[in-house]
Amino acid sequence: MIIRFYATLRPLVGGRSVDLENPPETVEEILARLSEEYEGLHAQLFDEDGTVRRFVAIMVDGRDIRHKEGLQSRVSPESELDIFPPVAGG
Repeated sequence: MIIRFYATLRPLVGGRSVDLENPPETVEEILARLSEEYEGLHAQLFDEDGTVRRFVAIMVDGRDIRHKEGLQSRVSPESELDIFPPVAGG
């Protein structure tokens, strides 16, 4: 499964995307595995209480997980996962 990262998250994972072999079945499990592999990623994605930060967008097949089952959203090896950090404009 290819997981695409954007903006300030790219330096944390070393590029635009990560190819995750044998991906777990939920977004939560995928993020846990990625957080173990990439130092600092967990702090960028989650608040202290373990919820996804308010302005972080995690998309599965083009739909925000907030409009699906949240972290329990199911994925398949063919799913597309995009993770966007908070973005501010001016």
